[in-house]
Amino acid sequence: MKMIDYHVHMGKSSSGHMATPDDLVAYLDEYGIECAGVSILNGVDTQEQNNAVFEACLKYPDRIFGHAYINPRDPKAIDEVHRCLGEFKMESVQLHSWKHGYYPENTPALDKILDVIETYGVPVLLHTGTAPLSLPQQWAIYAERHPGINFVFEHLGYIDYGYSCVDCARRFDNIYVETSGQVEVPVLLKAYEELGPDRIIFGTDWPYKYPKSEIVRFEVLPLSDSDKEKIFYSNAIKLLKR
Repeated sequence: MKMIDYHVHMGKSSSGHMATPDDLVAYLDEYGIECAGVSILNGVDTQEQNNAVFEACLKYPDRIFGHAYINPRDPKAIDEVHRCLGEFKMESVQLHSWKHGYYPENTPALDKILDVIETYGVPVLLHTGTAPLSLPQQWAIYAERHPGINFVFEHLGYIDYGYSCVDCARRFDNIYVETSGQVEVPVLLKAYEELGPDRIIFGTDWPYKYPKSEIVRFEVLPLSDSDKEKIFYSNAIKLLKR
C-alpha cells in the first residue's frame, strides 16, 4: 500500500534527540512510506527553520516536501510566505498558534496572510487540540472566511477536542483532519462516519509519536482497500495537486 506521511518534523524532539533529514528518510524507508511533509518547530527564527527544511527538500527532493512555517506575529510574515512558496516552491503552509503564542480569533494579521497563501493554491496545516490557543473552533473561523483554501486540522483535535474537530469539519468542506496523536476510537469512528474517507489524512507527527501506533490504529475502522488508499495516499496527492 502506498503511503504519504503528511505531518513530520525535523530538529530537536521533546526527548532531546536531533532528527536529521537522513534520520527522516531512514524512517520512511523502514515503513515503506513514499514521502513526508516536514516542518521544524524548535527555535524562534522561522526563516532559519524554513531554510533548514528547504535544504532537506533539496537533498531528498523525492522523499521530502516542505511545510512553510509561518508566524503571523512576525512583521515579515507575508515576505516569508512569498519566499517559501514562491522562491522555495514549498507545497504547504503550517500555522502553530500554540507554539507561537497567539489566539487565532484575535490575530487579524492572519486574514491578510491567508489571502496571500490562497494565491499560491497550497493547503494550510494547523495544530489543533491544545487549549486555549489552538482549538478547532478557533481555526474553523478561518475556514469559513477563506473557502478557497484547504485546511488540515492536525491531531484530529487531540483527546479533549476530537468530537468538536469533526463537528467543525462537517460544517466546512475545506477542512480535512489529520490523525496523529488521536487515540480515541470513538473519535476516529465519528470522523470516518461523518466525514467519510475523503477528508481524513494520515500523518505520524514523527519523531514525537511512534509511527507503528499511528498506522495500526486504522485497523479499528471498517476501511475498504479504496478507503485506505485515500487516507494513506491519494487524499494527500489531491491536496498537494500532484
